[in-house]
Amino acid sequence: MKKNTSGISMLVIITCCIFIACFLIMPVFNSIITPNANINSDGNSQSAYSYDSNSFTHVHASGSNDTIIPFNILCICSYNYSYDTVPQHIQGIEAGLGDLSYEITYENMDAKRFYEADDIQEFYNYLSYKIDKIDAHYDLIFVIDDTALRFVINYRNELFGDVPVVFMGINSVSDATTSAALHNVTGISETLDFESNYDLMKALFPDRNEIVVLCDGSNTSSGEYVEFLKFTENHPEISYRVLNASYYTQKGLKRALSELDNNNIIYYLEFSQDGDGNLYTINSASSFVDNNVTNVPVIRLTMANCTNNILGGISYSYTHAGEVAGKMAGKILNGVSADNIALISDTITESYFYQDKMDEFGIKSSQLPADSYIANERFNPIRYYQENALILNLIILIIILLFIIIVIQAKANRQHERMLNNDYLTQIPNRHYINQKIDQLNSTFTPYGLAMIDVDHFKDINDTYGHLVGDEVLVEISTRFSSIASKYITFARIGGDEFMMLITGPEIDNADNICRQIQNIIRNAVVINKKKLEITLSIGCALYPSDTNDPTQIMALADRALYYVKENGRNDYKLFGDL
Repeated sequence: MKKNTSGISMLVIITCCIFIACFLIMPVFNSIITPNANINSDGNSQSAYSYDSNSFTHVHASGSNDTIIPFNILCICSYNYSYDTVPQHIQGIEAGLGDLSYEITYENMDAKRFYEADDIQEFYNYLSYKIDKIDAHYDLIFVIDDTALRFVINYRNELFGDVPVVFMGINSVSDATTSAALHNVTGISETLDFESNYDLMKALFPDRNEIVVLCDGSNTSSGEYVEFLKFTENHPEISYRVLNASYYTQKGLKRALSELDNNNIIYYLEFSQDGDGNLYTINSASSFVDNNVTNVPVIRLTMANCTNNILGGISYSYTHAGEVAGKMAGKILNGVSADNIALISDTITESYFYQDKMDEFGIKSSQLPADSYIANERFNPIRYYQENALILNLIILIIILLFIIIVIQAKANRQHERMLNNDYLTQIPNRHYINQKIDQLNSTFTPYGLAMIDVDHFKDINDTYGHLVGDEVLVEISTRFSSIASKYITFARIGGDEFMMLITGPEIDNADNICRQIQNIIRNAVVINKKKLEITLSIGCALYPSDTNDPTQIMALADRALYYVKENGRNDYKLFGDL
């Protein structure tokens, strides 16, 4: 006997689909849930920090072999670690260094607060003391921001000798170019993308005609402002004015900002101090601007946290720049001369915007660059799909596969049910099906009628014309039966030339007429291979509970009525109640 393997096959298919989906999705989930940390082969983090506000050391070991001597790296930052750009640079540096074995010490000048000549001298004394105290020998020097670069270049011979230097975050392109021309020095200049932001400004705010450049007197701002002036030389159509916070009292700065109108747009370069000597963090500065302007968009050209107080912009990315610098350093530590690594002055940007400000100015995400990051973004199905296309496509694929499997299984089930309940030759119900129906009626003592039907002299047809003709005769008879079948009249082939008819509901009272109707539809000859065959039927019918109170006896009574017809010349019908 053939086994039914459809269930097993479906289980195998479903298991394979789930396995393949998990295999494809796992790398995506790993990339989401795995932190950006240095992990050794045993799965243990090798990072260890010990620092105060101005100095800390990070140790990274690329493997479990303790005999490896790590590279000794010094990183000098213009500002302290709490300044937003510093941790972003550091994160990028360590990502760029990758699996190198190194120990990196961070020294912060804190130049936002200490920038007088005496302060620089004190930092020199402090750093010189530490280097002499531990007899430090460095393999490479990282430099972050302009003040630190000038310090390193000025005191390089005295403190570091010919140690390779990699700088980043340098706002003055001329300083970056001059420094990169020195022996064993290379790096990245902080090149702001004025061009792309200008194009974006024209697209988003075509009716605003004047740019207000917000800056201050710091080294960082001075370098950025010089680059802005170079940009305007290529765009004589630009109308702009400068708002240098260092020249205004706090009260005067508030008034100047409040006087801006619908014709203005602010280019936020740098604002960390005002003319009263007040110092501002990036967040407090952006809040100050936001609180004192009305309906004026603020474009930020560097990637630093300004909370929700600015619109955003195509911003210089400190993290990405740090990563590029880290990769440059990795090449140098692996034997490439710094002189053979060219200064990078291309823009390194990310598009970064804030939903609240977009709403304020009626800007849609579709108006922004395609790769823009939107902070506090409202749920956007299209954008969500774009950002999670791989996972969503896999989920959709799994759903489609499961749907196909369900359809195939349902089709297989229907086919199996058809094979189980239908006669293979005539495709009308079979004995199994009609017996189930009768058992259901018997279990509830529901009234019904049952007719037993035989084809008269069917053996003679088989003997004379062959079994193939006999089969065609049975198919034709079944087709004629189907023409009068209904919700209350069911025909079934129960074997050979034997058929059964089940009558339920209101048709029970019409059993006599139904039997007569069956005789009538058979009176026309059956034509097989151009041969006309006269076919007659013998029918015996019994009714429950009219003929018996025992539903299990109804089939026997129908048989008795059928035998009566056969014994009395065939080609007729008889109800048991008429015997």
